[in-house]
Amino acid sequence: MYNENLTIFSVFHKAHQQPNADFIKPIQVGSALSENDLNMLKDNVGENISHKNSSYCELTALYWIWKNLDAIDSNFIGLAHYRRYFTLPEKKSSMFGLKEKINKTDVYIKPLNSGSLNEIASSTLKETFLNALNAGNLILPTSISLIGPRNYLFNMKEHFIINHLKEDWQLLEETLKRTNPDYYNFFEKYAENTYKMNCYNMFIGSKEFIKNYCNWLFPILHELEKVVKVSEYTYQKRVFGFFAERLINVYVQKNQIPVVEFPVVFFE
Repeated sequence: MYNENLTIFSVFHKAHQQPNADFIKPIQVGSALSENDLNMLKDNVGENISHKNSSYCELTALYWIWKNLDAIDSNFIGLAHYRRYFTLPEKKSSMFGLKEKINKTDVYIKPLNSGSLNEIASSTLKETFLNALNAGNLILPTSISLIGPRNYLFNMKEHFIINHLKEDWQLLEETLKRTNPDYYNFFEKYAENTYKMNCYNMFIGSKEFIKNYCNWLFPILHELEKVVKVSEYTYQKRVFGFFAERLINVYVQKNQIPVVEFPVVFFE
């Protein structure tokens, strides 16, 4: 059912072409809210938060993975999207050091066809991932600069506020201060002095990373649910997914987790 070495769960919410690879596993999110059966693994089986998909986005898949870690027979596990996948850098690195990063183009935009799907399902890509992972690294998307209006560069805090709701950021600060004071002190400085971010809630890592990260992340989001007024607008409704995009950066940097960055291909 799962590749022994690597399984990357690809999040789907509607019918779409799928890469044919033994290490990419489609999962339908928001299954509890939809009558559309995509004929794939679903995020509403067993303990789940599938019904929260409209505000949690791909995190309902991450929650399902977290709660089923023992049943997933893979050494490493990742999360991607039906239109966003990790891809090879334009120039391959000869080795993966513990602190080495591959900094290339942020996002490649390609038309969706069998050739492009084969590229992200290739055995070469899989082996490149495994080389990085077996060296003790976490794989994240290449960090992108936080550019706002008029191409002005913003820090993480400013960037969230201009794109989302200021009061939500304030609630995030208050919640971290109350529940995770050690992280809050780091978070405050990091968010005001960081002008790049690993986005999309995409990663590939060890089971230990997923367990530790999710044990930290989801209690925070649960506390935020008690105070955040979820917007009626579809985009801003995805607030908990937006929170997590920032929080994975905070968690990785606070814990000094070695990272290798891979570019992301975005299929049109």
